[in-house]
Amino acid sequence: MPKFQDLTGLHFGRLTVLERAENGSHGRTRWRCLCVCGNECFTTSARLKSGDTQSCGCLKKEIMRSGKAKIMSKSSKGHRTHGLTNSRLYGIWNGMKQRCSNPNRNRYKHYGGRGIKVCEEWEKSFETFRAWALANGYAEDLSIDRIDCDGNYCPENCRWATIKEQQNNRRNNKRLEVT
Repeated sequence: MPKFQDLTGLHFGRLTVLERAENGSHGRTRWRCLCVCGNECFTTSARLKSGDTQSCGCLKKEIMRSGKAKIMSKSSKGHRTHGLTNSRLYGIWNGMKQRCSNPNRNRYKHYGGRGIKVCEEWEKSFETFRAWALANGYAEDLSIDRIDCDGNYCPENCRWATIKEQQNNRRNNKRLEVT
């Protein structure tokens, strides 16, 4: 078990640790902190030390208001935020990754279970996926479609399609040729 470290009086970003607080629901050590803006907040040792918590929330609000929220470094570990986590496009990207890599998802058997993967550049970076999507016709009424149903999610095999186009591009469709 790691040795307890008293953080009282230490500074982390905009926060000064005032005192130890009651442990959190998972037994983690929590601290009462004072932010430079005057607000108090509670957070864990791990979030303070990693840089994940640097203020009471005022820093994020300032960055969002200033328009500099495109990419913001949060810590020395390379965590980033783009301000689009709640966007439809982020949901599409995350869903695509989950279908292909998370065996606990109900649609995994139709994607990752069949060997379908997300290309490395998209897997690692929402920003890269977003740039491709915007350059290739993304619109709110379209969804991502793999041209080859057995192929991977990658720029060469994906497009933005309507529901009708997607219904015509399914594995269980039968193609008939009239001669």
